[in-house]
Order: sequence, then C-alpha cells, then structure tokens
Amino acid sequence: MTEIAPMDPFTQHVIDKIDPKVRASLSPQQFSNIEKAIRESRPLQGHPVDIRGEIPFFFARYYYVFLMGRDRRLATTRKEQARKRNYLSKTALLILIGMGPFLVFTLFTLYMLKSIFGINLFPDSHLMDLFKFW
Repeated sequence: MTEIAPMDPFTQHVIDKIDPKVRASLSPQQFSNIEKAIRESRPLQGHPVDIRGEIPFFFARYYYVFLMGRDRRLATTRKEQARKRNYLSKTALLILIGMGPFLVFTLFTLYMLKSIFGINLFPDSHLMDLFKFW
C-alpha cells in the first residue's frame, strides 16, 4: 500500500481507525478512493472563529474549543434538535415532579421507623419541636 500526500488530521484519524491488516490489504486505488470519500464527507470546516487550546494541571490536562460561525444546518435539523431538547426537558421535569412525593414518603417512612425503634439521632431536639409555635 502506498501512502498518498499528507492528509488532514480528520482523514488521518479515520484512516488510523481501520485495522492495520485490512489497511495493508487495500490496493492503492482502493485506499485512494477511501481517503477521498472521507475527505469529501468530513464535517464542515473553516469557522471564522476557531480557538482551541489546552490547560495543563498537575494531575490532568483539559482542552477547550470555541467555534463560531454561520449556522449552515438545515432548518429541519435545527427543528429536530429543538424538539429533542424540549422532550428531554419535559422528561426531566416529570421525573423531578414524580420523585418529590416519593422522597417525602421515603423520609416520612424512615422517620416513623426511627421513632418506632427509639433511635434518637439528636437527643435534645425532636421534629415535632419545629412545629410547635406555642
């Protein structure tokens, strides 16, 4: 297999993911066509603002990416993503609302069990003391 001119990082990354045995078995024409297909179908490039970097710490390295540019996605794609976000937020809200009564019931049950077995976590104060106003 003969390598063609240097590839962009995205294409090189995808080619590196191919099993080396399979890559070695490709003819130069097959390899060239695969490389061309990857290059032509890669994500859109050329953001007007493309800031990338990394922040080293003693124990790890973190990276940051800030991209900005014109939104070239199709309107249907934007609507689909908005629909998914709305669905996820509604689902999260329903889960939280559903967990509220369950949490109250669980805490009440644990409190009743604590009282039945005479477990006194705070010897000089009781929950009922919070509700006595007179």
